[in-house]
Amino acid sequence: MAGRVLQLSELTSPELDGLERESTIAVMAISPLEVHGPHLPLGTDVLVAEEVRERAVRLCRKARPHLDYLYLPSYHLGSDTIPGSPAFDSRAVSLTLLGVGRFLASRGFRYLWVFDNHGGPRHQIAEAKAVRRLWRERSFCLVAPFLSFYRRMVEDDPELLRRIGSFPGACGDAQDCHAGLNETSLMLASRPEAVRPEWERLPRVSIRTRRWPSLALGVAAAAAGRMGASELAADLRYLGLMLDWTTEKHPSTYVGEPRAASAEAGERMLDAFAEEALSRLQGCLDGEPPFFHPLAWSLRFLEPSR
Repeated sequence: MAGRVLQLSELTSPELDGLERESTIAVMAISPLEVHGPHLPLGTDVLVAEEVRERAVRLCRKARPHLDYLYLPSYHLGSDTIPGSPAFDSRAVSLTLLGVGRFLASRGFRYLWVFDNHGGPRHQIAEAKAVRRLWRERSFCLVAPFLSFYRRMVEDDPELLRRIGSFPGACGDAQDCHAGLNETSLMLASRPEAVRPEWERLPRVSIRTRRWPSLALGVAAAAAGRMGASELAADLRYLGLMLDWTTEKHPSTYVGEPRAASAEAGERMLDAFAEEALSRLQGCLDGEPPFFHPLAWSLRFLEPSR
């Protein structure tokens, strides 16, 4: 019977070997434990990723009813976390994904659908490198839809804004990138009991621009733009803005306006993410390679994974 959701940790080795390889999709969530203001739990990113996973699997069961789903445990792991959070070298992210992917490939499986909700630049680059390496080594599809979805959020993609009825500064973009309106809304929609009541009183906090990181990298971005390297220029400007925030002596633990959040906004964003996740998986099932350039990809030499 197709459409099953199976837990890898509960299967025996012969039971695992008995699964149909072409129609079984391995599924996992990976994101760090990270401080999310005074109002959201440290596990917010994994909790959101797991909620998107459930919605995406429901959509996929309707679109591709012949598939089964093999759930792996969630990994609380990530790099480029904000101060006060557990921090890991980005190579740990890449090696974890490579280890899981190689294990699955060695047992004959072809697809790993990874759900994430963390925008750390080296974290995302490490994921993207693992995607490419598994494809190159094993023709194995590691499908990581947050790499494309987060870019759409940060770049205020007009189609996404229309889909969710939002606007710049309220959709998880640079000035709403952490525990602000967007992530508070996501949690109000998915885990309202975990949102502390302080959220209703937290005003907008914006990243203070024109500090030394964005000034220095802005010069480099302007030079890159004059040479026609538009993606590099955009990545340098984005990195400068993120460093403006995280290099402050006492950086805020949230960016955005939590008190403007709503469960309705969270529902729209969760559904949009789940739809993107399904679209990325279906592309791979139809033969497309799983590649996507995350934000800061042009600076991937700064991330040490191979």
